[in-house]
Amino acid sequence: MDEVVIGVGATITVNVAGKVGIPASGVASVAVNIAASGRTSSGEVVAYPSGVAKPETTAVWFPELFYAHNLIFVKVGADGNIKLTNNDESSTVKVFVDAHGYTMSAPGSVAGSTLVPVKPARIGQVTVPANGSALVAPLGKAGIPSSGVSSALFTLSGKSDTNGLIVTYPSGEAQPGDTTLDYGKGLVVQNQIIGRLGTDGQIKITNMGTKAITLYLDATGYFAKPTAAVKGSTIAPITPDNLVTDVTVPANGTYTVGPLGHGGVPASDVSGVYLAITNYYSSGSGVLRVYPSGTAAPATHAVAFQQTRAYSGMLPAKLGADGKINIWNDSSSPIRLWVDQYAYFKTPKTGCTGALAPTGAKTETKASVAAPEPYNPMTVFQASPTAVGSLGVLELAYTDGIGRLMHGRADPNALGSTQWTPIQGQEGYYGQPALGEQADGRLNILAHNLSGDIWSRTQATKEPAAWGNWIDVNQAMGSTVTVARQDDALVAFAVDAAGALRALPQYAANDPYQGWITLGVTGLSTATAPLAIPVADGLRLFFLDASGSWRTALYARGTVSGCATLSDQGFSGNASVVTYPGSRLRIFVRGTDGHILTKTQDGSGNFPQAWDQVGDLIAAGSPSAVVSPGSGKTEVVVRGTDDRVHSTGETVQGSGAWRAWADAQPADDTSAPATDPTAFEYVGTNGSTWSYVFRTINQEPRFYWPEGETLQLAKSSPTFEGRALPKAPAAR
Repeated sequence: MDEVVIGVGATITVNVAGKVGIPASGVASVAVNIAASGRTSSGEVVAYPSGVAKPETTAVWFPELFYAHNLIFVKVGADGNIKLTNNDESSTVKVFVDAHGYTMSAPGSVAGSTLVPVKPARIGQVTVPANGSALVAPLGKAGIPSSGVSSALFTLSGKSDTNGLIVTYPSGEAQPGDTTLDYGKGLVVQNQIIGRLGTDGQIKITNMGTKAITLYLDATGYFAKPTAAVKGSTIAPITPDNLVTDVTVPANGTYTVGPLGHGGVPASDVSGVYLAITNYYSSGSGVLRVYPSGTAAPATHAVAFQQTRAYSGMLPAKLGADGKINIWNDSSSPIRLWVDQYAYFKTPKTGCTGALAPTGAKTETKASVAAPEPYNPMTVFQASPTAVGSLGVLELAYTDGIGRLMHGRADPNALGSTQWTPIQGQEGYYGQPALGEQADGRLNILAHNLSGDIWSRTQATKEPAAWGNWIDVNQAMGSTVTVARQDDALVAFAVDAAGALRALPQYAANDPYQGWITLGVTGLSTATAPLAIPVADGLRLFFLDASGSWRTALYARGTVSGCATLSDQGFSGNASVVTYPGSRLRIFVRGTDGHILTKTQDGSGNFPQAWDQVGDLIAAGSPSAVVSPGSGKTEVVVRGTDDRVHSTGETVQGSGAWRAWADAQPADDTSAPATDPTAFEYVGTNGSTWSYVFRTINQEPRFYWPEGETLQLAKSSPTFEGRALPKAPAAR
């Protein structure tokens, strides 16, 4: 709508369905920018769905003879229309209505983007020249990922000593005919923006004014593409609902809003709400800062205000852990506050279907401050090569009995050159650490800090290898951590102190971890870290519940589904999983009687009910398995009750028929494993092979490799050679 005049107290109908690219049916809400200007005085415009009574809310507060803007998600009536009412009793109001997007009441034939609200943070500022343009690149800033983003949501604010217009649009596209923001001499102005990105990931801002203007961009969320690493929330519009009416907030005071369970917003499974915030005739100037409860206040603008004027602003507000939102009056005078909500953001459905943990199962928990665990297994993997024809180094990590986190690097052809470096800094760690490789090849390590949190550290450069800073990913976990790759992004997994399964995703390749998300699976053991295995359609997770039953589920872009129970109760320890072509998996666990058990997915991806016993060995620890690159057979090693490592493997590829268990250490080797062995595949100058490592009671790392392995129908295990790796440096 262009320049439509709404009479005093009058209502107009805006036809939404079938207009400007919006579907003719099935539309739940429309994102519209409403620009309103009073002819003889100020007042308010109310926006709401057709077919319902006018609510006591404010969509935009308009001044006299100047256009105020608000971008708002408005629920669409059953007839495809929305209503606009001029609530002023003395002045007509002239309005423009521009569409910026829409949501559907049911999934469409083409998947749309989903909203990820973030804690407000400043993207930056930009000075746009007079009658000119500037480009803004929001990706990778203020909580917005560096890829997988279709649009950025941000508050655009500024002030000038002249009049003009601002237009925002995707870089590389023609300038549209609408206006994002009007600015006037000496006035503070702002508006919420859905900044659709150009193909270069940038947004263009054009200044239709005679002087340059400096604008501030404060991120409030982003729209994730359907192919993004993590699925965002869907937008569920409601009939506009008043949360707060004329509350006085003192100077420098904070008011807390609790939207859950109010006005059509559910009591749970909500990540945020879309709010309209109005400050009515304050006596001074200042800024309202809106942020999740329980977090520190940001240096961002939600609504900026000046003396003797009313201001309204919209934004998607992320909820705190307690489901509430803080509004801070950052000014030297009290304000009068109204808060309305127009939509909520429904978190993606996640959790398990299928067998659940037995009722009454108690969850194990760990103290928030733990003691070092001296004999946890080592983590090993081979990094990608740094150049064509080169071999990737072997990366090793473990924590020792005094809380040091040791990182080792080894040439796969010269293991005697292994170099160990303590990388814990001033902190202490426990449990088996996790190693992952960023999309750009830099090593990432995650470890359980003695405080209870998982800490993350990534190399600043791969060659020469140099570490960046430690990052504390706040929120205590009960289990240790594991990490795997989904597409080009890493995802870590752990069980929190309450027994709930959590994921820690990168939202884009090489990005920092954003924070733990809950996956809707509870009642798990904290004694065992989840295991994550890449498969064709996501990550296959294996985890132990508090009753000792092994369970599995599929993780895909922030959600889990299809949970199945794999065992009876009473199991403990860690699982090991190998992958066969076609993303078929075989899992190995230690049974309740100490025997090693296994089962394999069938052609439809399901695991059989029964376990197969692997030989007669009674194990003292958890198994570790690999598919031998040389023979294609599945090989297993495990610590026995005799303080020796034992080995078995298939007699024929994929047969599930096993050789007799045999000692996997040379006869003259007197080293006793104090940790469970870790088997791994790697590539050396002579080709692909596999080996295993453990540590002794004196923290001496030991390395073993098979000799004489062939493709023949071998009935006996290969012989093994072994050697001590260089020791880690002594503690200082």
